[in-house]
Amino acid sequence: MNLSLNLFGLSATIQALLLAVLVGGSLLILTGLSMNNPLLWRMGMRNILRHRAQTLIMLTGLLLSSIFLTVSFGLPDSLSHSVTADRLEKLGDVNESVTGHFTQAEIDSALGHIRQQTGVQATTAVYLNPLAANFRVQRTGATLTNQYILALPPDFEQVYGPLHNSQGQTVASASLRSGEVLLSRSVARSLDVKPGDHVRITIHEQNGTLDATVRDILSNDPTITGGELGFNGSYPEIILPLATIQQFTLQSTHESLPPNTICIKNVSLGNSQAILTSLEQLFHTPTDTHGTTPVPLNRTTIHALNPGMIENTGWNPLGNKGDFITTSAGRQVDLLLPVCVGLLLSAGLLLLMLLCLFLAADRRVELGMARAIGLQRHHLVQTLLIECCGYSLLAVVPGVLIGLGVLKLELLTLSTLPSLSFTSSAGIPLQLWINWQSVLSVLCIGVLTTLIVTWLTGTWISHSNIVTTIRNLDDLHGRTHLKDLLSELRTAPTLARRGTASLRLLQSFFVRGPLCLLMGYLLLQLGQSPVAGWLAPLGMAVLIGGAGLLLTWLCTILRFPASMGRWLGGTLIGLGWLVYGLQTGAGTLLFVFTTIPPTDAHRELENVTLSLLFSLLLPLIGLVVLVLMNSDGLATALHMIIRQVRGLAPISRISFSYPLTFRFRTGVAVSLLSLVQFLVMLIMTTNLGIGQQVTNTSSGSSVIAAQNAYTTNITRFFVAYLIIGIFFSAVSIGVIAFRAVAERRQQIGMLRALGFSRALVRRSFLLEASFIVTLSLLIGTTLAWWLVSQIAHATLKDFAIPVLPTLGLLLGCYLVAFVCSFIPAQQASGILPAEALRYE
Repeated sequence: MNLSLNLFGLSATIQALLLAVLVGGSLLILTGLSMNNPLLWRMGMRNILRHRAQTLIMLTGLLLSSIFLTVSFGLPDSLSHSVTADRLEKLGDVNESVTGHFTQAEIDSALGHIRQQTGVQATTAVYLNPLAANFRVQRTGATLTNQYILALPPDFEQVYGPLHNSQGQTVASASLRSGEVLLSRSVARSLDVKPGDHVRITIHEQNGTLDATVRDILSNDPTITGGELGFNGSYPEIILPLATIQQFTLQSTHESLPPNTICIKNVSLGNSQAILTSLEQLFHTPTDTHGTTPVPLNRTTIHALNPGMIENTGWNPLGNKGDFITTSAGRQVDLLLPVCVGLLLSAGLLLLMLLCLFLAADRRVELGMARAIGLQRHHLVQTLLIECCGYSLLAVVPGVLIGLGVLKLELLTLSTLPSLSFTSSAGIPLQLWINWQSVLSVLCIGVLTTLIVTWLTGTWISHSNIVTTIRNLDDLHGRTHLKDLLSELRTAPTLARRGTASLRLLQSFFVRGPLCLLMGYLLLQLGQSPVAGWLAPLGMAVLIGGAGLLLTWLCTILRFPASMGRWLGGTLIGLGWLVYGLQTGAGTLLFVFTTIPPTDAHRELENVTLSLLFSLLLPLIGLVVLVLMNSDGLATALHMIIRQVRGLAPISRISFSYPLTFRFRTGVAVSLLSLVQFLVMLIMTTNLGIGQQVTNTSSGSSVIAAQNAYTTNITRFFVAYLIIGIFFSAVSIGVIAFRAVAERRQQIGMLRALGFSRALVRRSFLLEASFIVTLSLLIGTTLAWWLVSQIAHATLKDFAIPVLPTLGLLLGCYLVAFVCSFIPAQQASGILPAEALRYE
């Protein structure tokens, strides 16, 4: 897993500086224009203070976006920093090492040659034997197998640096007597060993046992080879004097035991390349830049440790190679986490667009009046830019600070991951860290995205008709008949008008289906190439969409009712995307959530990630479209039920009319909430429902318990991470409710004049919000449980629904949505009938 979030192949520093230049230049231009025309500055700033409810919504949405951006950039930074800090602690001051099968004469000769190098400060030779011994504690009778043997000479600390025990005190390895050993942190943690315990060590190759006393417990696992360092594992080591292991070998096998590992400490990091070159010439072998574990000692290997292996933080400390292979939770960290980041970033961008669109719509009357008194279109755009830039600058810094707090809570959740084996990296201490490049990128992305979306929406609203904007009427639709468009293309007087007419004609053919079908066919053909294989499913999705649009157009040509044509086309699109997404994504989902490999075993992990994104997103969007196109029946059923409740009977019908009338807005809110709820339910039900294994009293019970704990903690992390998306969805529902209050002011006044109380008006808006939330939860839960049932069927397992977490999630979604909807509902209930009926 690549722990960086670099875009377009740029380094983090170049990316941050480029964003800073773009944002700084935009702000300088905006500031200069504002100084040139102070009226526009006053108009933008006045709206921030004047419309307090809208300001609160904008700040909340932008704050959530900044929080999520901070977490998205800070999590890779924290993981990379934690890996680097852990490696530096394990490695000490060793810069390079050489392992192999040497004689004592070869060791002496190599040490003498290395010490003559000007860039070398100190060097020594140790004996390392991976997986060489069994270990038994006499006090408890506990046993561990395949422990590392590390035998140290008296001058080891001159190269490695001081060793420290678990209390932080210095431990001198040179003072170890023949019957004493040191244990690394992993050994003591596995068996609860304490200083003073008597242990028995059985060495495989010597066929003998060695009784010793534990002098102390080290605070880390010393590592001096590239493979062990690169895998970020926790390697249990028994550390004893080199003379002790040599004497034991001589007595048991009557053979001498020379050291097999040379450790080198440089004067500075700048000497590393020169030292590596001299080592390659001395041992006639190239430097090993990858490393294997356990380290092979039957051949000579040169290890570039610091800075070479320290800077290579490609493995994820939450799910490294061993965890990726053995557990589905480890694969979810590597493959599902980038997908969740991408989906929630898209959700944040969609929420931002919704906020800016509704803000521009609320400013239509004011901007129309400004146009009527002589302001130009670019003046209106500048006013909106000033206002939204103020919102962004107010929200981005608190968002970063709160995001760091959220990130700290997530790291605390992940710090409890158990180690599945000695090669598992789950035991790495996780530290909160974020680079200045990431902080600058978060600040710039938040401001720049707001400026771009505001500029687009401001340009759109500035081209509205002045009369319709002042009267707050809907814009007149342009001509959409093909005959009219062809006539406009033929009679266009200028080249620019002809180009505009051509674009409108192409757009018309696209929304009617033919051009969409052609684009889907081209994408499908391009997807036949192995390099661009991800284009094939995208092309098929576009083909399905084009078929639905074409069906709608054909119904119009055949003089069918327009509502029937839209229903047929929308149903075809939703059903097609749902079925195709479920069919093509089955193999990828089984690979991520089970131990079943994908159908194409040669696919790269990047392609698996794209396929996973497609497998999750396309069925969900298809089901959303399918439900919204057929939501009238659900609304009717709910109306029949709610009308039986005395307090809700008067508003049972009118509460569902607005969401069904403005289906696009409803679809946005439903998509956001159902997406997050679907991901949470899928991960939670799969991992806790069918991912847990039954622990018994057999020898493998501890391993199974560790796997269950690992899966549970990964699930908690994903749930906590995706909770931010629920707030995105709740804010979007609140934004739609605020817009409904503004658009339905006269209708609310009429209801109040007819005798509806404030409580009934308030309940009407809350009932609308509950309808949207109910649709979202039904879509997310149904799709998640269907996929979980298919996964359980493929693995021949039964799945049990985690009742309490599921109820908590559903109730939490309702609660957050109601909190965000209560303010606009209260605002609607406070509208006076006389004022509302005069509103135009």
